[in-house]
Amino acid sequence: MDNREKLDALIAEACDFAGVSLVEMDMFRAGKRRTVRLYIDKPEGVSIDDCSKVSRHLSDALDLDPEVIEGAYTLEVSSPGLDRPLKSVADLLRNKGRTIRVTRSTGKPLTGKLLDADEDNLTLVLKGNAGNVVVPRSEVLVAKVDVQI
Repeated sequence: MDNREKLDALIAEACDFAGVSLVEMDMFRAGKRRTVRLYIDKPEGVSIDDCSKVSRHLSDALDLDPEVIEGAYTLEVSSPGLDRPLKSVADLLRNKGRTIRVTRSTGKPLTGKLLDADEDNLTLVLKGNAGNVVVPRSEVLVAKVDVQI
């Protein structure tokens, strides 16, 4: 198992421990330090305690195996934010039942409640009596939760 596989396994273990899902992981070099940035989520939303649990659990595991990330590193754990694009099927399914806005390559955006999603399509319930619409994922440029404040 190489270092990246070890890191992925440790991240998965930390997320399981905290009861959250990993949405995205980004690792990059910032000066002499490496930065590992994790975005986590769960259906009821992520709290600061959730981020702390993942951070402490992963940090402790990395301290036990310093070869996984060579040299100095910074670990950042946060929620993905309300206005981020929904990219994967898992990401979409976590937002099932929420109102999303879909920008399509074929025309004007659609806004509706996300009924279902798979590798090929999104199914939205449109507002009013417009009914359900199936949007091929190949047409989706961006899908985001429609935040109402």
